[in-house]
Amino acid sequence: MKIPQMRIGLLLVLSWGMLLGFSSCERINNNVDNHEDDLSDIVVVTTELSSMLEFADESSDQTTAKGTIAQFKLQLFSKEAKVIVIDSTYYDGDAVEFLVDFGPTNLPLKPSQKCVDGRFRGGKLRVILESHYIENTAKSHLLVDDQTGYVFGSENNPLRVDHLEIDIEREFKELLKYTIKKLEIDSRSLELDGSLTLEKIAGANTPGMIGDQYIMKGSGKVEMGEDDYLWEIGSPLKKKVEPGCGMIPVKGLLNLNIESLNRNVVVDFDPFENESCDRIVRITNAGKVTDLEIK
Repeated sequence: MKIPQMRIGLLLVLSWGMLLGFSSCERINNNVDNHEDDLSDIVVVTTELSSMLEFADESSDQTTAKGTIAQFKLQLFSKEAKVIVIDSTYYDGDAVEFLVDFGPTNLPLKPSQKCVDGRFRGGKLRVILESHYIENTAKSHLLVDDQTGYVFGSENNPLRVDHLEIDIEREFKELLKYTIKKLEIDSRSLELDGSLTLEKIAGANTPGMIGDQYIMKGSGKVEMGEDDYLWEIGSPLKKKVEPGCGMIPVKGLLNLNIESLNRNVVVDFDPFENESCDRIVRITNAGKVTDLEIK
């Protein structure tokens, strides 16, 4: 009878050891910080950045060599959106300036503040044109400050842009260069800077962005809380500006490097390789693959 008892004892010891092992693995996994929330916020913010550039281009492209026009067309925007002209002419010796006003920023945002791409927006974008926008070497600026404010996202839980400063220069008819001096979202302790180029590959000969297709390239840095990220467009991001398809790129890769961990993260905007407007991105982070729907 001693042999069976020894076997039972040995089995109990092995079972207890295995349980301890499983418990340790579970604790380790729970303590791993994959920065998933930060990465999701960065993806959402970078997609909105491209939309803000579209709004600036769409409105600026409607100005003339004299200055602003009497009535701006805002099909790409929301029903609430309007343009408020601050300086209408170049003939007074300084820049043309106007605000793209998406309505109030208090929550919840109104149904009329839902834009064509399905995202809600409020607040104002300040656009400053130093010269006729369509000329080569023309310089302009896109700003958000304390006086204007800007919010975007879902109806009840949008993100607030507290500060934005972008310098814009047209290199060619179809090519724009953006220097992002600062994009700040205090609620997420997020600051982004860098440089971008936007090249229209369809629709360059028609005014504005509606119906256009373009690709973006660029790189920069994101500070979020105590972490720093380097961002780089690994494969050009392609966007189609049309109803239901303007929120996120339909193709391309965004590479993020978490500097403190020296870890590379890849965001794939076309995980199904069909350039669809499904708003699904695939994030590969530390061997884990996550599909995320952007809103």
